[in-house]
Amino acid sequence: MIDGKIQVLLITGRVSIEHDYRKANDLLRTLLESTGRFEVHITEEFRGATGETLKDYDVALINYDGKKLLTGATVTFGESATNALLDFVRGGKGAVFYHSSVLVGDQWPDEYKKMMGGYGDMTKGTRKNPKSDAMVDMACLDHPITKGMASHWMAVEDDFFAGIFWHPQADATVLATVTDDLNDYIHVPGFADPYQPQNAAAPQQLYKPGEGTPVAWINNYGQGRSFCVSLGHSDGTVKRVNFLTMFVRGVEWAATGEVTIDFPDRSGDRKRNPWPFYKPEDYGPAGDL
Repeated sequence: MIDGKIQVLLITGRVSIEHDYRKANDLLRTLLESTGRFEVHITEEFRGATGETLKDYDVALINYDGKKLLTGATVTFGESATNALLDFVRGGKGAVFYHSSVLVGDQWPDEYKKMMGGYGDMTKGTRKNPKSDAMVDMACLDHPITKGMASHWMAVEDDFFAGIFWHPQADATVLATVTDDLNDYIHVPGFADPYQPQNAAAPQQLYKPGEGTPVAWINNYGQGRSFCVSLGHSDGTVKRVNFLTMFVRGVEWAATGEVTIDFPDRSGDRKRNPWPFYKPEDYGPAGDL
């Protein structure tokens, strides 16, 4: 930490074309820094990074899938940078995987998947569920990340990656799920290929069909921690108070192993505060810009 603030390195720069990743990065930085708990730095080129690159940070926030198309070729961080990140986390720091960064295929090493705990692989059965809005069901409400959250809340204008794989050595806990209903895949007008599964005409043949698909989970890795959240395609979900609470707490937990951030107080005049609702005291009284 520097001046009492958790130092976040947001790793980005190559994200598939359906994502406005710079807009997302600005939202995530605003959300984190508005808590008063974080300082966020952004890099769009992590390849070639070393342990020296990471030494002043507490957590790496990854908004990077390495692709032009989700079904296309992947550019990874490369061996040296990936190993630096693995060493960083297993040595006691944290990693957060945001939205499409949870999608990793064979190009990424097995140890990277072990660090994540759970991951998606669109070459082996992970898919986009066709719906864009869905009820999020909290699978664990007794963890400090999720304490005080609603049991059920809506994610809107989002992507739902169904069919999550678990590394055999994962030490993971699922925090939230979305129901992957078989009926979601039947007669979906305008659903964009190439993300429509080839066997969607027979949904029962899909990988892990009709289940509550994890959309947020945590994992212990060495002495460190990872937090993965596959939601967040649009700011429609990001601006939801339950999502933003889970996200900032998840980043804090990944960085420190503890959670100190309260659920946003939206009572009284504080409901007039602009998004993202968290406002350090030095920002002025509630309602001030």
